[in-house]
Amino acid sequence: MSKLLEDSNGNTSSKRVAGFIVGGVGLAGLMAIGIVSIFRVISDPATALESFKTILIIGCSLLGIGVVEFLGKK
Repeated sequence: MSKLLEDSNGNTSSKRVAGFIVGGVGLAGLMAIGIVSIFRVISDPATALESFKTILIIGCSLLGIGVVEFLGKK
C-alpha cells in the first residue's frame, strides 16, 4: 500500500494521503448514516447523504489519475 501513496519519483504524495483520509471519512459517514437509519428516523436524510457523497467525491478526486495508472501497471 505504501507504493500506492508514492508519486513517480518515489516520494509520498500528500494529495494521495489526503485523498485516502477524506475518502475514508466520506465512506465512514455514509456507513454511519446507514446504520443509524436502521434504528432511528433521520430528520433530513437527503442532505446528510449528499454531504457525505460530496466528501467522498472530493477524496476520490484528490487521489487522481496517478492511482489509476498505478493499478493499471499490475
